[in-house]
Amino acid sequence: MENFVGTLIRRERLRQNLSQEGLCRGICVVSYLSKIEQGKAEAGEDILLPLLHRLGIQYEMDRDFLKEAGETVERLYEELFSGKMSCPEMLQRQREGFMHSPFMLDAMLLLDAWENRLSPELAEFVSCMDRRQYPLYLLLRLQCNGGDTAGELLRLAPTDFYCCAVGRCRYYQGRYLEAIELLSRAYDLAAREGNIRLMCDARLFLGNCYSDTRQTELMTESYRVAKKIALVLGDEQRVSTIDYNLGSTYLELGETERAYALLQTVSRRDALYYHKLAIALEKLGRREEALGAVARGRAALPEDDYRPETTKKMLNVVEYRLLHPDYLHEEEYAQTLGDCFGWLRKHMSEGYARFHLPYMLELLESERRYKEAYKLLKEFS
Repeated sequence: MENFVGTLIRRERLRQNLSQEGLCRGICVVSYLSKIEQGKAEAGEDILLPLLHRLGIQYEMDRDFLKEAGETVERLYEELFSGKMSCPEMLQRQREGFMHSPFMLDAMLLLDAWENRLSPELAEFVSCMDRRQYPLYLLLRLQCNGGDTAGELLRLAPTDFYCCAVGRCRYYQGRYLEAIELLSRAYDLAAREGNIRLMCDARLFLGNCYSDTRQTELMTESYRVAKKIALVLGDEQRVSTIDYNLGSTYLELGETERAYALLQTVSRRDALYYHKLAIALEKLGRREEALGAVARGRAALPEDDYRPETTKKMLNVVEYRLLHPDYLHEEEYAQTLGDCFGWLRKHMSEGYARFHLPYMLELLESERRYKEAYKLLKEFS
């Protein structure tokens, strides 16, 4: 049993409003329980099990379960750090057993990593975390909680996995220079380790950074390398993501024919894909087909991998333009676009808002709000 059992006992005792004396009566002296709760004493099963039983916690001691659980945890960590974590089915299926076993913290962290969340309870066990658990906790805080733990994380674990993960976070925050530095470092580290999936992810997000900063040559080169690796991996999803990102960038650059041709080859068919296809068709003057793409995008919303509300707002903007040729002179369009743009700036990475920036500038200029247009353009420069 690990030291975190003392923290588990203390947490549950306080939750049940029990005194130390009330919990340990007939089992051990109060001073010994205090040491257990503080992690200063490692009691044997003859003490711990009765304490846990009195708290209503059935601590898992089955040898076969513990053996399988340990193997599962090691496999999931290995997959996570290689850039490809499979669904933790055993953790989900036997959650209660893991939560009352020596693998409790590992299970909580791995489940949170899979579900992209941060369980508030983990904060109570920080002092119990080992050198593998604590960096993952710091990453989850960075990704889910808004806390900037990147410096401490990279001091403790400057690995390819964490450099890549923090680089992705910096990309989503619009901190492109930091993202590029971290992702480049992640790529080099992954290459040394032979970690091909992380090499692919690092290059893919480098392409995203260069796309958002309009460094087209570097973008093209990064996506080219990422796609080459993805093809070696046989990873159709990554290949599709790269082609989709390229198609979106070509749309932003005004290369509509090139964007449309590339989007035709993309295998993904989620709502975001249809959003970009609709815009390409709109720019090509194929209005009815564009409206059809919007309709297919709406139909795909329930299965969308992204926030449905976000994509719905984006589709609303395109649909309004398609249905109202004189949209720039209609207040409802200004409200629809403004609502979408504000939402994207608040809830999504900068690239989403940047994609819609030309439409905002078009609207502001049509209304002769040049100062606002200049200010907005400066914010994204």
